[in-house]
Amino acid sequence: MYKGTSRKFVGFVIFIVGFIAGVTFATLYYLNRMQAITDKVNIKINDQYIVAEIAKTEAERKKGLSGRDSIGLNEGMYFIFDAPGRHSFWMKGMKFPIDIIWISDGRIVGFEENMEPPADLNIPESGLKNYSPPGLVDRVLELRAGRVGILKASVGDTVMAKPLLPK
Repeated sequence: MYKGTSRKFVGFVIFIVGFIAGVTFATLYYLNRMQAITDKVNIKINDQYIVAEIAKTEAERKKGLSGRDSIGLNEGMYFIFDAPGRHSFWMKGMKFPIDIIWISDGRIVGFEENMEPPADLNIPESGLKNYSPPGLVDRVLELRAGRVGILKASVGDTVMAKPLLPK
């Protein structure tokens, strides 16, 4: 009788440990997915929407879209700066062409379209072309090349950005 009870207890302990491990992994997966969503915004330009990742730290802004093979037609990267400035961009480590929308106070102030990546991914930083806005900007939106034309965006258009998940 004692031996059978011991087996049941061991089985129960294994069940509990497995259950706790399953709940822990599910929770971590959920939190990771939530973090991925909270780091994105829904951007509206001319009744069209783009889901963009937010680059708000210096490290995130420096990396940008470099190293990726591509982005989707309705995807982008939204750069948020602490203060307006002439924030310049380059194509370091980029593998595909992009468009840039320069934004100040929620309005488009300019574009760079069909920016081609360097032919040599190992080109030194000093050899990279810098792209600068036409004036002070506090936001920048990088998109797949050709997207600015599809948006039919113009200087002066409103850019609205809302988190995918309200806080």
